[in-house]
Amino acid sequence: MLTVQPKKGRERKADLSDAEVRAILVHAMADVGADPALVYAFQKTGVYVCEENERRLPKESLKAFEGAVDEYFAALKRPPQ
Repeated sequence: MLTVQPKKGRERKADLSDAEVRAILVHAMADVGADPALVYAFQKTGVYVCEENERRLPKESLKAFEGAVDEYFAALKRPPQ
């Protein structure tokens, strides 16, 4: 759970669930035109890989993210069901 601390002078405090945080991030990614494969991989794994964090992520997380990207592209090649 993410707790958002208010800035000085503000009285609101919002507790967001992981699902709510993910939904916010997915919408933000869509708003900036992120690659749909990366959005899919984030939704599936909860991991976002970028230059700043790639070296710090566990290998298992990287493999899961890359596998989800591959899965996305494989699904595009399949005929609609």
